[in-house]
Amino acid sequence: MAEPLTIRFAKHGAAPKGVLIVLTDDTLTFGREAQKQLKPGLEGVKRAISADQFKGRLSSTLDLIAPANLDASRLVILGVGKGADLKAADYLKLGGVAFGKIPGGAREATILVDLPGLKVSPDFVAEMALGARLRSYVFDRYKTKRKEGEAEPVALTLTFLVADEAGTRRAWSAGEALADGVVLARNLVNEPSNVLDPAEFARRAQELTSVGVDVEVLGDAELAELGMGALLGVGQGSIKESRVVVMRWNGADAKTQPVAFIGKGVTFDTGGISIKPAAGMEDMKGDMGGAACVTGLMYALAARKAKVNAVGV
Repeated sequence: MAEPLTIRFAKHGAAPKGVLIVLTDDTLTFGREAQKQLKPGLEGVKRAISADQFKGRLSSTLDLIAPANLDASRLVILGVGKGADLKAADYLKLGGVAFGKIPGGAREATILVDLPGLKVSPDFVAEMALGARLRSYVFDRYKTKRKEGEAEPVALTLTFLVADEAGTRRAWSAGEALADGVVLARNLVNEPSNVLDPAEFARRAQELTSVGVDVEVLGDAELAELGMGALLGVGQGSIKESRVVVMRWNGADAKTQPVAFIGKGVTFDTGGISIKPAAGMEDMKGDMGGAACVTGLMYALAARKAKVNAVGV
């Protein structure tokens, strides 16, 4: 798999490292901290903005390589549009856009979260970090040969410079749990069916016990005892035995009724295979996407210690 992304947080005033990403709104004004960091090369930055006719619209970018009089190897100016109108979903998108501007092979990058006349909350910074983390996802576990000129993956440390470091760390603890759950679901969907059969899916679900999820795995005998003949009938189309996984997270009072989530977990859909066209048949491995989503959700609930009782099947 590709080298992981490490996300860190530091207080305004810390020295940025590697690629520097700064924010500006549609007035093309920088925040006070950004102005301090850009001061040695600010005039050159302003000329570049003018020459490019950069408008600072939401998710627009201006990329300056080796900017004059600045220590950054690359400066990316990221537009946010009207800063006061930004919602959580906008910050999530901005985080993804920012990560997408970091060149392959970079080992360090810094996002300076600072906007003129606007205090960006820790929750919004956490949304940016989540967007970056999700954008960084790559599934290349079985990739053995790279394209000519393609950079080898390296570990990247992405640092967010923020006004409230402690508050942002607390906000990110929940965001990181959500990101890990999404990545778990994506990995399950991307695995080929000759690897992720019912038994292997169940084994990976059992790993959720590490974050406090109770996991019960039902095999053919247990399913027959429960009278689940329809499910077993479908499973007879494979030499692999069927599995049903029941996951429980109890984060609320014992008297609280649980919320239930059910996801389809057919690891390869052979139903009607005699009438289906051959093109795209490999995509039938994704028929377990519902179960992957439920597994990732149960992980996220447990990892963030959600105050809810939940059952995932």
